[in-house]
Amino acid sequence: MAIDENAAEGSEGRLPRFLRSRLFAAVRAGISLAVVAGLVIKLSPGDIARTVRHADVPLLAAALLLMFVSQTLVVAKWTRLLRARGVRPPLLLVARCYCLGALVSMVLPTAIGGDVYRVYRVQREPGVRAADVTMTVLYERATGYAAMTCLGALGAAFYFGAAWMGLAVLAGGGALALLIALALPRMPLPAVREDHILRNLVAHRRELIAVYQMAVFSLVIQAVYISSIAVAGRAFGIHISWWYWAFGAWLIAVALLLPIAIGGLGVRESSFSALVTHAGAAAAQGASTGFALGVLLVAANGIGLALIALVERSRRLSRAASVEAAPARVRG
Repeated sequence: MAIDENAAEGSEGRLPRFLRSRLFAAVRAGISLAVVAGLVIKLSPGDIARTVRHADVPLLAAALLLMFVSQTLVVAKWTRLLRARGVRPPLLLVARCYCLGALVSMVLPTAIGGDVYRVYRVQREPGVRAADVTMTVLYERATGYAAMTCLGALGAAFYFGAAWMGLAVLAGGGALALLIALALPRMPLPAVREDHILRNLVAHRRELIAVYQMAVFSLVIQAVYISSIAVAGRAFGIHISWWYWAFGAWLIAVALLLPIAIGGLGVRESSFSALVTHAGAAAAQGASTGFALGVLLVAANGIGLALIALVERSRRLSRAASVEAAPARVRG
């Protein structure tokens, strides 16, 4: 296991030194505070306060539920990818690692910072290679961003183009997805050695099929995630097309990959403000939606960790009760 742990530590060490320095942390904190301060000054605290004060609380609760569902589906997707690679850690461990990784990403340089923690923790399980866990995390991320890109393109087609254009793109994408699903189990794959680099990328056909299935499944996950944003926006009085939210969510997801702010704070809010203003809503409503999205992500993963802790506690109490009851059964 020493080799695996070194590999996990090396994945963090490959980050440029500046990205791991205290100076860069201070720069990111400064950028976040500067962007947020500029946004508040531009909109005036009163605009944001009024928007938040008049928010529809039941709709915000519905947005939180949708966010929790989307995070749960991501855990299910990552579990499927781990199983396809032959990695079988306990489900609760997988869920805890994802939730903690999501929360860690809120304070690290980029949106993928928490992935380092996921790899490090899961590869510590007996018989698990860091390379295998790394590939599952990469596939989980890649399929998510690919699905977001597809929905963003559909959103642009439906919102900015004609309805027939969006329907044509949707029909073409569906036909292509079906064709690939039929071809994957039948297409010939090159024979490579067990130690070949391609074996690290895709271990076998089952994994390739699983990755494709999870890519399609990611469309559902991202649709739920976008719906959470749309419902949060509606809670603040924004009435725009779901397809515009899909297009905007893709743009913001790409922007948040840039390591310039803490957990995207400031970048997310200013981006939402600009996007909804372009669609005819108030800038304060967009900024409030951006702030709410960060809170929803933290709350959904926090709830997940709390539920995991309750399940683990229940199991410990159940095992303890079984141990205490065993001597009584023997005496009987």
